Amino acid sequence: MDKLNKYYIETLKKIDTLIKDQQWEEAFEIVAQEIASPYIPAEYMERFEQLYVELNKIVMVNHIKERYHSMTKMEMLAKTYDGRRFDVNLFSYLIGKFYEELDQIDLQYINKIFSDKHLANAEKIFALEQLKLAGISYTFDFFNNVLNKTFAINTLSDFEYNKHRYFKTTKQQIDNILLKNPSLATLSNELLLIIYEYYFGNQPPYDSLALAEKLTAYVQTYFDKSYKPDGNFKLWIDNIMQAKKILH
Repeated sequence: MDKLNKYYIETLKKIDTLIKDQQWEEAFEIVAQEIASPYIPAEYMERFEQLYVELNKIVMVNHIKERYHSMTKMEMLAKTYDGRRFDVNLFSYLIGKFYEELDQIDLQYINKIFSDKHLANAEKIFALEQLKLAGISYTFDFFNNVLNKTFAINTLSDFEYNKHRYFKTTKQQIDNILLKNPSLATLSNELLLIIYEYYFGNQPPYDSLALAEKLTAYVQTYFDKSYKPDGNFKLWIDNIMQAKKILH
């Protein structure tokens, strides 16, 4: 075993020990330092990125607990969303703490989050997922701020990316097409997730097989210039990517 591999194996063991001891901030600090380093071998990068996301969430929630644990439900609701800003981490904590106490008035207030014309679709989808995890059944008015459309959606419907029939089928077809090229499949599925957020509540103008074929041809142009994606499709996907940049 070379020194570099030994270093990363020992570092990951140290992080795992800190996690077992619930020393979240110390573990997160080490992960953050590694992520910020100029080079991490590819075989370790995915694990560090996963740890970064997981630990960041735990640290954020712990900070929220320390700061807001004594607040009433209504006080926390007002802090979560004030008509302009939406704190997704505080919302997650709020739902976890007060899900059994949420009444019609609370849910009507939360509906303002989903009808807000300035909040990104991804933030609203996250909020829906938190409500579903808590088993809360309610139909909200969801404003898709990209398509400028409002539609009704129930929290217990199969709206999630990995459960939505159209996107689930498209992902399976992408994985089949790029079975021998998993890195391109990963890139295609990342783009598919962006399309899901863009069209949330609506369906793209392609059937699932056509989208899978066109999307996989599109990503292959990054690595092989002999691939020529449909010009209209390239314009379509470029517009979606541009909208994501503007909204973030």
